[in-house]
Amino acid sequence: MKSRNQIYRGEGERLLKLITTYHALQYEQVLQFFIRNRTSMKALITSLIKQGRIYYDQDRDLLCDSPEASDSPDYGMIAAVWVLLDFKEAVVYHTSGDFPVKLHFFSQNEAYEVIYVGLEQEILISHVLNGLPADDANRLVILESEQQASNLSLDGVTAYCLVSPDGTVNYYQKQQK
Repeated sequence: MKSRNQIYRGEGERLLKLITTYHALQYEQVLQFFIRNRTSMKALITSLIKQGRIYYDQDRDLLCDSPEASDSPDYGMIAAVWVLLDFKEAVVYHTSGDFPVKLHFFSQNEAYEVIYVGLEQEILISHVLNGLPADDANRLVILESEQQASNLSLDGVTAYCLVSPDGTVNYYQKQQK
């Protein structure tokens, strides 16, 4: 008879690391990381919820590392993970970031920073990012609306993104004046 670890081939460890890294993710996002074994991952998730190792907020459809993470989920991080999933096939490493960067990921020879700009945060984010030393990371900037781009003054932006609630990501370039 196979042990649970043999059945899931370390997927449980990867799943727990994913949820503890980002704290709260939509159920569908988690499944997107394990697309080849979607059915078995659902069973593993159910088992981890029953064991109390992860928490499922049914009302918001969130998998969290604690009930507290469900009380105030970081929707900027959830949007950033949707952007990450767009690059999933080429990503070699990803992790959470420090304000104002939501997450970092590496794809082949490229480094990326995913930054979320909430409504009326344009001046703050511009000030903070322009005060940091320049690096070679490509910046993907998530906006709540296209109009926010005109209020931002950022260097190194590869693309601006709009993320819909279903996880669809649209990319834009800021027009040069």
